[in-house]
Amino acid sequence: MAGSKALPCGVLTLALCSMCCVLLAGLTACSEKFDYDRGAAMTGGDPAQGREKVVLHDCHSCHEIPGIPINREARGPSLRHWSRSRTIAKNWPNTADNLEDFIEHPERMLHGTGLKNEMTMSSVKPEDAKDIAAYLFSLE
Repeated sequence: MAGSKALPCGVLTLALCSMCCVLLAGLTACSEKFDYDRGAAMTGGDPAQGREKVVLHDCHSCHEIPGIPINREARGPSLRHWSRSRTIAKNWPNTADNLEDFIEHPERMLHGTGLKNEMTMSSVKPEDAKDIAAYLFSLE
Protein backbone atom coordinates (compact mmCIF):
# COMPACT_ATOMS: atom_id res chain seq x y z
CA MET A 1 0.00 0.00 0.00
CA ALA A 2 1.35 3.33 -0.98
CA GLY A 3 1.63 5.87 1.81
CA SER A 4 0.92 3.46 4.68
CA LYS A 5 3.44 3.14 7.46
CA ALA A 6 4.11 -0.06 9.36
CA LEU A 7 4.00 0.17 13.13
CA PRO A 8 7.28 -0.50 14.91
CA CYS A 9 7.63 -4.07 16.19
CA GLY A 10 7.75 -2.88 19.84
CA VAL A 11 4.39 -1.12 19.51
CA LEU A 12 2.75 -4.23 18.05
CA THR A 13 4.22 -6.42 20.77
CA LEU A 14 3.03 -4.05 23.49
CA ALA A 15 -0.47 -3.91 21.99
CA LEU A 16 -0.63 -7.71 21.72
CA CYS A 17 0.56 -8.17 25.32
CA SER A 18 -1.98 -5.62 26.54
CA MET A 19 -4.83 -7.41 24.77
CA CYS A 20 -3.72 -10.75 26.23
CA CYS A 21 -3.63 -9.29 29.76
CA VAL A 22 -7.14 -7.85 29.38
CA LEU A 23 -8.44 -11.17 28.04
CA LEU A 24 -6.76 -13.15 30.83
CA ALA A 25 -8.14 -10.80 33.51
CA GLY A 26 -11.62 -11.18 32.04
CA LEU A 27 -11.39 -14.97 32.00
CA THR A 28 -10.18 -15.01 35.60
CA ALA A 29 -13.08 -12.80 36.71
CA CYS A 30 -15.55 -15.01 34.84
CA SER A 31 -14.24 -18.13 36.57
CA GLU A 32 -15.26 -16.81 39.97
CA LYS A 33 -18.73 -18.00 40.84
CA PHE A 34 -21.00 -16.63 43.52
CA ASP A 35 -24.34 -17.83 44.86
CA TYR A 36 -25.63 -14.88 46.87
CA ASP A 37 -28.97 -16.64 47.47
CA ARG A 38 -27.21 -19.54 49.21
CA GLY A 39 -25.07 -17.19 51.33
CA ALA A 40 -28.14 -15.20 52.41
CA ALA A 41 -30.17 -18.33 53.15
CA MET A 42 -27.41 -19.87 55.27
CA THR A 43 -26.78 -16.82 57.43
CA GLY A 44 -29.62 -14.35 57.11
CA GLY A 45 -26.94 -11.82 56.12
CA ASP A 46 -26.48 -9.73 53.00
CA PRO A 47 -23.65 -11.08 50.80
CA ALA A 48 -23.34 -7.85 48.81
CA GLN A 49 -22.86 -5.91 52.05
CA GLY A 50 -20.50 -8.66 53.21
CA ARG A 51 -18.27 -8.05 50.19
CA GLU A 52 -17.99 -4.39 51.17
CA LYS A 53 -17.36 -5.28 54.82
CA VAL A 54 -14.55 -7.68 53.85
CA VAL A 55 -12.78 -4.62 52.45
CA LEU A 56 -13.85 -2.36 55.33
CA HIS A 57 -12.40 -4.77 57.92
CA ASP A 58 -9.31 -5.39 55.75
CA CYS A 59 -9.79 -9.18 55.59
CA HIS A 60 -8.21 -9.18 52.13
CA SER A 61 -4.93 -7.87 53.52
CA CYS A 62 -4.20 -11.41 54.72
CA HIS A 63 -6.55 -13.65 52.72
CA GLU A 64 -7.16 -14.28 49.04
CA ILE A 65 -10.90 -13.74 48.66
CA PRO A 66 -12.63 -14.05 45.27
CA GLY A 67 -14.22 -10.84 44.07
CA ILE A 68 -11.84 -8.73 46.17
CA PRO A 69 -8.56 -7.25 44.86
CA ILE A 70 -5.71 -9.64 45.57
CA ASN A 71 -3.00 -8.77 48.06
CA ARG A 72 0.12 -10.58 46.88
CA GLU A 73 1.52 -10.48 50.43
CA ALA A 74 -1.40 -12.46 51.86
CA ARG A 75 -0.23 -14.71 54.68
CA GLY A 76 -3.53 -16.21 55.74
CA PRO A 77 -5.21 -19.14 54.00
CA SER A 78 -7.08 -18.60 50.76
CA LEU A 79 -10.84 -18.36 51.22
CA ARG A 80 -11.53 -19.43 47.63
CA HIS A 81 -14.36 -22.00 47.51
CA TRP A 82 -15.21 -21.31 51.16
CA SER A 83 -18.66 -22.87 50.84
CA ARG A 84 -16.95 -26.22 50.16
CA SER A 85 -14.81 -26.06 53.30
CA ARG A 86 -15.76 -28.56 55.96
CA THR A 87 -14.03 -26.91 58.89
CA ILE A 88 -12.98 -23.56 60.26
CA ALA A 89 -9.31 -23.44 61.32
CA LYS A 90 -9.25 -27.25 61.02
CA ASN A 91 -11.20 -27.58 64.28
CA TRP A 92 -14.84 -26.54 64.01
CA PRO A 93 -17.60 -27.52 61.60
CA ASN A 94 -18.08 -24.88 58.90
CA THR A 95 -21.51 -23.65 59.96
CA ALA A 96 -22.92 -20.14 59.77
CA ASP A 97 -22.93 -19.76 63.57
CA ASN A 98 -19.34 -20.97 63.92
CA LEU A 99 -18.09 -18.76 61.09
CA GLU A 100 -19.82 -15.67 62.47
CA ASP A 101 -18.36 -16.40 65.91
CA PHE A 102 -14.90 -16.90 64.40
CA ILE A 103 -15.11 -13.62 62.46
CA GLU A 104 -16.12 -11.74 65.62
CA HIS A 105 -13.81 -13.54 68.08
CA PRO A 106 -10.97 -15.40 66.33
CA GLU A 107 -8.82 -15.25 69.45
CA ARG A 108 -11.42 -17.22 71.42
CA MET A 109 -11.71 -19.96 68.80
CA LEU A 110 -7.97 -20.23 68.15
CA HIS A 111 -6.92 -20.25 71.81
CA GLY A 112 -5.10 -23.46 72.64
CA THR A 113 -5.08 -24.78 69.06
CA GLY A 114 -1.45 -24.03 68.28
CA LEU A 115 -2.55 -21.86 65.36
CA LYS A 116 -1.18 -18.36 65.50
CA ASN A 117 -3.82 -15.67 65.79
CA GLU A 118 -2.79 -12.68 63.74
CA MET A 119 -6.38 -11.64 63.11
CA THR A 120 -7.25 -8.31 64.61
CA MET A 121 -10.98 -8.32 64.21
CA SER A 122 -12.04 -6.64 67.44
CA SER A 123 -14.15 -4.07 65.60
CA VAL A 124 -16.39 -6.58 63.82
CA LYS A 125 -19.97 -6.22 64.98
CA PRO A 126 -22.41 -9.15 64.88
CA GLU A 127 -24.26 -7.76 61.84
CA ASP A 128 -20.95 -7.28 59.98
CA ALA A 129 -19.91 -10.85 60.84
CA LYS A 130 -23.26 -12.14 59.53
CA ASP A 131 -22.83 -10.25 56.24
CA ILE A 132 -19.19 -11.34 55.83
CA ALA A 133 -20.21 -14.96 56.49
CA ALA A 134 -23.00 -14.61 53.90
CA TYR A 135 -20.44 -13.43 51.35
CA LEU A 136 -18.01 -16.24 52.16
CA PHE A 137 -20.77 -18.87 51.94
CA SER A 138 -21.70 -17.46 48.53
CA LEU A 139 -18.27 -18.40 47.15
CA GLU A 140 -18.47 -21.53 45.02
